[in-house]
Amino acid sequence: MTASKERMQKFLTDGQIDRVFRRRDEASDGDASDAATEISLDKLLEIGSGSTSLSSGCYCAVIDVLMNQTEKPFTVAMDEFNCYYDHGHYTHMDFDPTAYTFMPLNKITIFKPFLEAMGLYPSVAGTNIVDESEGDTLMKWGSVIVAISDSKAVKTEFDNALVASARALAKTERSPVHVVDVRRFNPLEVQHILYNYEVTGVGRLRFDRGDTALNPEEVAYLRMVSGGLGQPLLNACMLP
Repeated sequence: MTASKERMQKFLTDGQIDRVFRRRDEASDGDASDAATEISLDKLLEIGSGSTSLSSGCYCAVIDVLMNQTEKPFTVAMDEFNCYYDHGHYTHMDFDPTAYTFMPLNKITIFKPFLEAMGLYPSVAGTNIVDESEGDTLMKWGSVIVAISDSKAVKTEFDNALVASARALAKTERSPVHVVDVRRFNPLEVQHILYNYEVTGVGRLRFDRGDTALNPEEVAYLRMVSGGLGQPLLNACMLP
């Protein structure tokens, strides 16, 4: 998959584009197979990773190509998505010369295309995150999968507003947003999972001989430290 000079002009100046192709040609020793107006995405990322002045534009160009192609499905997974709507942590003089106001993450290059694709702008958030997108922001073939939980110290008010925004968007005909509630494991489910871990020899239950799964206090403890969630429960069983 490649990016054309025309596509790159949205994010890089003509001089920067010339530098990108010059660096590509230098690295390939003038390989005749290299196109004069296109560059592969992996090479574009490689060049961008080696230059602070080109990195942002190269990254944006690659993401723009991936979100506007139909050759391969482009799926993005983002965990702890509610953290993106928490109080800000980043300042920049171009955004606020006094550095008193934190930047919303939809104004930061690495997050901008995916937050705009989700299209969630809750009424209450840690930063002033507003919709400034232009045109269609969804990828043509693919999806964005995000998850939120109470595992991080994000205000309940922010979480509730984000969920309400997602549910409201899911009700609109134009939106392909789907909201799925993943429940926590109840005590019986946790015990059955521990039985399965013991039988299959997972972590410290491998030679446990039922000391954990048959101990109500141990089962209650593991459910407490894992929050009744699958991955934390597995992690807790891997520790000695």
